[in-house]
Amino acid sequence: MSEKEFSDVNNPVESNGDSKDNNIIERLLEEELVKSYLSYSMSVIIGRAIPDVRDGLKPVQRRILYSMYELGLSHNKPFKKSARIVGEVMGKYHPHGDASIYEALVRMAQPWSMRYSLVEGQGNFGSVDRDPPAAMRYTEARLHKISEEMMEDIEKNTVRMLDNFDGSLQEPEVLPSKLPNLLLNGASGIAVGMATSIPTHNLKDVVDTIVAVIKEPDISVERLLDIIKGPDFPTGGIIIGRAGIREMYVTGKGSFTVRGKVEVKHEKKKKSIIITEIPYGISKADLINQIAEYLQEEEIPVKDLRDESDKEGLRVVIEFPEEINEEVILNNLYQKTGLQTRFNATFLVIDADKQPRLMNLKQIVEAFVRHRFEVIRRRTQYAYQQDSRKAHILEGLIKASRAIDTVVNIVRGAKDSSDATAQLIDILQLTEEQAKAVLDMRLGRLTNLETQNLQGEYREVLLRLEREKEILMSDEKVYEVMIQELLELKEKYGDERRTEITEYEETITRFDKKDLVPNKDVVMTLTRKGFLKLMDLNVFRTQRRNGKGVTGTNLMEDDIVSQIIYTQLHNNTLFFTSFGKVYELENLEIEESGRTTKGKPVNKYIKLEQGEKVLAMMDISDYSGDLLFVTKNGVVKRTKLEEFRNITSKGIRAITFREGDELVSVLKVSSEEHTVLISTKLGMSIRFGLEEVRTMGRSAAGVGGIRLREGDQVVSATILENDEGFILTITENGFGKLTEASEYRKQSRNGIGIKNIADLEKTGAIVGVSYVKGDEEVVVFTKDGATIKFKVSDVPSRGRVAQGVKVIHLADGDIVADFAVIGGED
Repeated sequence: MSEKEFSDVNNPVESNGDSKDNNIIERLLEEELVKSYLSYSMSVIIGRAIPDVRDGLKPVQRRILYSMYELGLSHNKPFKKSARIVGEVMGKYHPHGDASIYEALVRMAQPWSMRYSLVEGQGNFGSVDRDPPAAMRYTEARLHKISEEMMEDIEKNTVRMLDNFDGSLQEPEVLPSKLPNLLLNGASGIAVGMATSIPTHNLKDVVDTIVAVIKEPDISVERLLDIIKGPDFPTGGIIIGRAGIREMYVTGKGSFTVRGKVEVKHEKKKKSIIITEIPYGISKADLINQIAEYLQEEEIPVKDLRDESDKEGLRVVIEFPEEINEEVILNNLYQKTGLQTRFNATFLVIDADKQPRLMNLKQIVEAFVRHRFEVIRRRTQYAYQQDSRKAHILEGLIKASRAIDTVVNIVRGAKDSSDATAQLIDILQLTEEQAKAVLDMRLGRLTNLETQNLQGEYREVLLRLEREKEILMSDEKVYEVMIQELLELKEKYGDERRTEITEYEETITRFDKKDLVPNKDVVMTLTRKGFLKLMDLNVFRTQRRNGKGVTGTNLMEDDIVSQIIYTQLHNNTLFFTSFGKVYELENLEIEESGRTTKGKPVNKYIKLEQGEKVLAMMDISDYSGDLLFVTKNGVVKRTKLEEFRNITSKGIRAITFREGDELVSVLKVSSEEHTVLISTKLGMSIRFGLEEVRTMGRSAAGVGGIRLREGDQVVSATILENDEGFILTITENGFGKLTEASEYRKQSRNGIGIKNIADLEKTGAIVGVSYVKGDEEVVVFTKDGATIKFKVSDVPSRGRVAQGVKVIHLADGDIVADFAVIGGED
């Protein structure tokens, strides 16, 4: 670009008369954009989205009400088609399209949108479910009685009239608005770069607040809070706490929690949550859908969810079993659905100077009071002028009635009306206006009775003039009239509050699914091929030992139950894998299965890596104490349970395996005084004190616990509290025995141990050992999926090396896979 071209671009000049087109204005593009955008912004802010602080209406609302007023659609006149009203508004005052006009008309007729409806509708005007209204050609409307208070005295020069969009008609800049509509019906709107959101209020509260400001102009906002109480929504509900309300009224901005109103009904074998009121602006249909989705996602055993709403009011019913905690369901409905919302208030309005402004409560009330003061003064001035003219004419008529013969002679002898007027002015000392009134007077008013009526009317006009003069001469009189009119409105239209307000914020209990589902005893099994199953303990009936049992699981070919634990539904389970990692899972997340199903792949619940297998499971209800790891090769390791508190979905390191080793058991250690008994496949066992195993980090490999003979391996371990209990031993061929714990003497760790059973050829290899007290039950699973549950007390006590007795009758080729001890004293 040349230097001259650069100079021309950056130093534009306005075109002059020598230009070929005198309509061209040269301006920098960015300047034009700024100017045009500001012009557009102010047009939207003032002309569409933000209400006027004086009458609380947006332009489209004001034009609708004024057009209906001009059409004579008062509350006691017949309805007129909405299309007719919309056409009137669009053609005369609001050329922005029929859709926006009809939408505004519909909203002013919806009792769930407006605290005090300004339009009375006939036909389908939508519903609280956000169903759309019928087309405007089907619905009808007229002014509500209360909205006529907004228009009262508009013909008495109370407000400034402006030209409409084409200058052919005039419309009011603002309505006289005897009704404090801004606070009563609130407002919401989004403009360019700003928005308003004003909640609805109760008429009684608002009137009392305005009266308080009039009587005591210096009253503080804090004192007004005791009068106005808070928002009052057409849909009712409950506002939780007053802190947000106070902030809103003091600063003009604030937020508060609005909650639906519910009641809990207790019936036989069921409970019901009944929703009778919902937060303002929430669709009932959307709320029901949100509730249904929440109940389905969280798998809450709800019996029924139905909408019983009718013309009598809103009613949504949720039925659920009696054992479910209804407070927890309610708390989570408040968190996850529209049954509780946050109302964010912004008192942004257009002030009397046509500027957007954020006001607090007192400033809004003061703006309304100033508006009404001006309206009353202008109305009174108008009335004073009218009454003065009327008194002047009445004086002339009374003069004429006293000189009736003279008036008759003047009229009879005059050439025309102008001559008669001139003679009346000259002879009777009348003004031109009085003379014309005398000439226009009917003969019937010349009677004696009519003369007396004229004098009575004249006295009444003088009294009115005296009162009007007092009002015009005294501001106090204006405020007295204002207060009287407001109190009349309160008496005429005031109703009780619909929205309750609690004094303090309530803390909502965080969601815990455990509170929604009753706790119970469960058995969890895992097969070698990785099928995890959780079953209610009650599906296993207790039998006598050495029975054939029942089908306990449906196994795939060549699969076998590798692990079984007894736990409770509200507990968690830790899964320890072949990669030395640990995963955590809430038992509630595991799908409950029937006794004869095969369960679900464990990969559905935890994210195992390729080739990773679960080697051990452990029930956990808290994180106190330590974990004791026991491996196949006789290694033991002790780690604080606290280190496993925050387990990610990808798992964390739990142990480092030496080559060829893998995990067999994970036990919870709660006391240094306890001992551990490790049992091997070939019938050896060792018992040593836990103090011999120091605590190590999660990634440590551990120390020796037992030295194994060739071909042997560790199969089980158990923690012994003392010598008063028993050791239950179960073998592959279905043998079991109880041995007093004292027979397993305490040794030093990493020894070869002592013999636990004799005649392995008959009993089969050891499946596992468990410390018991004698009042528990045992659930045994076999390789082929059979299971039996029996009482520990059914197993006779035998010596340490005895072979024991049959505890389950096995089918040919079947062997015991695993067992779990259930119940007993804490």
